[in-house]
Amino acid sequence: MAISETAFAYHEPAISTILNQTGFLLVLNLVNVCLDKLVYCGLIGQLFIGILWGTPGAKWLTRDMETVIQQLGYLGLIMLVYEGGLSTSLSSLKANLLLSLAVAITGICAPMGLSFILTELVSATPLQAFSAGAALSATSLGTTFTILSTTDLIKTRLGTVTTGAAMLDDVVGLVLVQIITNLGGSSDSFSAVTVIRPVSVSIGFGVGVWLLCLLGLRPALRVLLAHKHRFPAFTGTVQFYFLVNTCLLVGMVAGATYAGTSSLFAAYLAGVMTSWMDDFFKENSGSGDAGNGNVSSEPGTENTSQEENPTGQEKDSNQNDQTTRQQTTSTKRETPTGSMVYEKYYHEPVTRILVPLFFVSYSVQPSYENN
Repeated sequence: MAISETAFAYHEPAISTILNQTGFLLVLNLVNVCLDKLVYCGLIGQLFIGILWGTPGAKWLTRDMETVIQQLGYLGLIMLVYEGGLSTSLSSLKANLLLSLAVAITGICAPMGLSFILTELVSATPLQAFSAGAALSATSLGTTFTILSTTDLIKTRLGTVTTGAAMLDDVVGLVLVQIITNLGGSSDSFSAVTVIRPVSVSIGFGVGVWLLCLLGLRPALRVLLAHKHRFPAFTGTVQFYFLVNTCLLVGMVAGATYAGTSSLFAAYLAGVMTSWMDDFFKENSGSGDAGNGNVSSEPGTENTSQEENPTGQEKDSNQNDQTTRQQTTSTKRETPTGSMVYEKYYHEPVTRILVPLFFVSYSVQPSYENN
């Protein structure tokens, strides 16, 4: 008879466990930094470290630890895709949408067609050929965004086209996985809804975000900017923007997953949406009051100081420079951006812990058994 526990009992971990996990995280980051400096591919070293520490190698990681690594690693993947969305220019994405679509179609159709052409050489069934083509056409979003970020190519046209094609491949890959799963089971379990639903939901999310920004958020943000002086001071802090951006990310990821589409696609859209709002605030934020105030007060002060005390010109100029710097700093503090929030709250834990665990989960994942 199982005994129910009222609370989780705390036990101090053994020193061997502490040393094992500490060395694991330190080696992951050291190898990543060294390989990124040399060949821009620190993720390869993290994959081999996962093989060494995990079940295929020395088995220094327990099964429970591997499960936690896999779960936290996927959280790192979501944040990595979100960062890619923040770094994406919406105007550049629109300009290269057709090119991204062409790259995505080529990356899906070419492996799929090649798999069916080679069926005669290996005597494979059509289902096996379709499964192999789907596996070859899949795109690793984590690898894509990591390499583009390491090489500083994510904001270029190449990075925009590559990330757009990778996101389209991710949506199509989700559909292919569901098709293979249903074809592998009984014929009665196959339903067209399981194929149409992720496609329609993905298209609906993309179109819905665009319509929401165009018809809903744009007028609302203009009204907020016109009456921003009426809001409490805490609404202009980085902490408040952190709360807003986090709620947006979590809400879109949860909604997309429950609706039946890719959570990574929703994370990318959340990043693009945050980047669009940042650009909107930069273009429409009223900075004329502060600028006019500086212009109207400084010339008179400079003229008076030159007439009455020419030797105090340097002091007045230094004071004006300090005032300008303070006003610039206060302006930046009043309008935080998504990139600023990410750098302050997310960047270090994601880069040092979550993303390395994501690449390690590639190597420890095959150790799981099908229940």
